[in-house]
Amino acid sequence: MITPKEYFENYLSWKRSDSGLRSAKSTYAPFSALDLESLTAEAEAGSPGAQEELGERYLFGLSDLKADPQKAKELFTKAADQGQPDAMHMLSEIHRTAEYGMFDYEQYFTLLVKAAQGGSWKAMFNLACALYKGKDAYDGCGFEVNKLEALKWSTHCVVMTMGLMDFYFKNPCSEDFKDYFQGVFALFIQSVCVSARQLILGDGVNQDLKWAHDMLTNANNFYRGIFKANCSDFEVLLQHCEEKMNEKAE
Repeated sequence: MITPKEYFENYLSWKRSDSGLRSAKSTYAPFSALDLESLTAEAEAGSPGAQEELGERYLFGLSDLKADPQKAKELFTKAADQGQPDAMHMLSEIHRTAEYGMFDYEQYFTLLVKAAQGGSWKAMFNLACALYKGKDAYDGCGFEVNKLEALKWSTHCVVMTMGLMDFYFKNPCSEDFKDYFQGVFALFIQSVCVSARQLILGDGVNQDLKWAHDMLTNANNFYRGIFKANCSDFEVLLQHCEEKMNEKAE
């Protein structure tokens, strides 16, 4: 599986110079910051990040483009074939509902697994949910309930989202990344909470209060390092975890 650094540098961003000087610092910028002409040129040149972004614009009819799900699928496929995690996720998503005329649960779940294995943080969390809920939640399609495997993928999501945010906050990045990283941040919080809660309750897995406590503490320390405050969601679960630990110690 790719590292968060590889994800960010190889698939999410391009570097733009802050001035024309050769010695000038470079800033990471997302492909969403490119105008349609520049983005199309980058996509045609083979950039997987540009192909994924252009695919989203065709899928949703952005930048004055007429919505074209088939064209979007072609672009997502080109990007996914080069390992672009978000493109892998989008390939699965277009089959999840009838919205784009390609509803197919069998394809959705097959591609979801590939996307999660390819490093997509969104796919990791969605796969964890599918494994936790089982086939009854998806009209008899997908996977049998496997809460241990669900925990594996939700914790993978924790690692990937935390790693991406760590890279983002430690490097010179464009403000244009703001919307993307709001999504990363939201799933970071959610994946930590669902993983820790499962471990605290022993929900389909062996109860492991130490692992839950360590995960919540590390996540809260990371959160505090960025926002200079504690995360209330983590604090509530930490209190619950410590109460359980005290009960066991008595």
